[in-house]
Amino acid sequence: MTDVVLETERLILRPMIAEDVEPLIQLMLDPKVAAHLTETGEPRDRRVEWRGAASLIGHWQIRGFGFFSVIEKETGAWVGRVGPWQPDGWPGLEVGWSIASDRWGRGYAVEAALATMRWTFDRFPDLSRLISVIEPANTNSQAVARKVGEVKTTERFDFLTFTLDIWAVDRATWFDRFADR
Repeated sequence: MTDVVLETERLILRPMIAEDVEPLIQLMLDPKVAAHLTETGEPRDRRVEWRGAASLIGHWQIRGFGFFSVIEKETGAWVGRVGPWQPDGWPGLEVGWSIASDRWGRGYAVEAALATMRWTFDRFPDLSRLISVIEPANTNSQAVARKVGEVKTTERFDFLTFTLDIWAVDRATWFDRFADR
């Protein structure tokens, strides 16, 4: 399953590989990105992030799906990670996104999330909904969630030191809105 490649107008999405580890570490060492993704809101040690990268790559082997590397077609640059994720104990099949801060504001998270949501719903025809777990102060991520059809639920998920909001969209609602895209 790791030979999957998705293309959008501006992006190439492919499973994460060893060459993506360093750009992923750099993404997570960016204080703007770490602010809503780490336990302290600060960048973690690069050794911790290396282990995190290994976890993301291994997720493909364990589950048969996972975060895609987001590659900018125009430059060939690695610009982030977007896609389905469901580690053990997770509250559902999540589509998550993290884009390099120097690429924020270009709509890459929405473009990539929509492509991976379609792929995920197609891959799992019995899947009734997708979720995103979002730190309550992460207004940028909340805006992406709204643009990809998700709404904030009353559900919460406690993970490490976080209490995260669960955003969700059901299959029928998502396809009603995005089937023609």
